[in-house]
Amino acid sequence: MTGVRLSGDVDVAGARELQDSLEGLVSDGHHRLLIDLSDVSFIDSTGLGVLLHISKQLKRKRGRLAVCCPTESIRGLFELIGHNLLFPVEDTREQALTHLAPQRRFFPRRSGSTG
Repeated sequence: MTGVRLSGDVDVAGARELQDSLEGLVSDGHHRLLIDLSDVSFIDSTGLGVLLHISKQLKRKRGRLAVCCPTESIRGLFELIGHNLLFPVEDTREQALTHLAPQRRFFPRRSGSTG
């Protein structure tokens, strides 16, 4: 799991740099990202779009994105546009981390197989 903590305003002014940084992480093999918005005071549609774009990239690589967003007004934006239905947006870092834990897959044994 890789954590990214953002601060200040996440808007059109820094969107390209943010997207490039997150895309770099994904291309370097970081496929479980926690975006921490605890220190973010404002996010616009461009910032929200970057997170949606990265979420889609991660899904193509079987990865996951989770967002920690304790600020109720900012979390409300995710809910208003439905991003919280596409990736988890939680109040606390601990809650967000639960969505990024490795999942174990169990495969049933074939009958008659040894091993």
